[in-house]
Amino acid sequence: MQYAGGSSWHQPYRRPDGTSEQEFGYGTGGGTITGDVFAGTLTWVNCPARREDGVWMPDLRGSIKATDGGELLLSFSGLSIDGAYPQPRRAITGRVGLITEHEPLRWLNTCFLVGEGEINASKALEWWLDAYVCVNDRVDYRPAIGSPAPARFRQGTDAVA
Repeated sequence: MQYAGGSSWHQPYRRPDGTSEQEFGYGTGGGTITGDVFAGTLTWVNCPARREDGVWMPDLRGSIKATDGGELLLSFSGLSIDGAYPQPRRAITGRVGLITEHEPLRWLNTCFLVGEGEINASKALEWWLDAYVCVNDRVDYRPAIGSPAPARFRQGTDAVA
């Protein structure tokens, strides 16, 4: 994923000395989705805020056009923390939400996904995420709505599919 197109960054709450530790932003971008569940292209908008401790809080929304013709809506919110690294990089963790009416992927509508990755600020804010499906295997029943996750995502041996 990479920022492309317009962006706007603001530090509206300044101290008398002109410094500010908070920042707010808006940026748009695109990217490529690869993986064994689906692949496609992504367009997105991010409205992040930076806390006083320097931690960024991405708030991203977008749409994915899957290579099989399906479309998905994407949301991501989490934390982006500066790393102890020679070039400016930040580790990212957060929740990924996917919504679709595309039948082969509708099971994602009721799944919780966790994402982890990195923003490389030295490469025009290029970033990547790996997403993992979290399935509740602590209960012995399937969701009352939607479709259960495919068996390969289930960890429990006695879970009902």
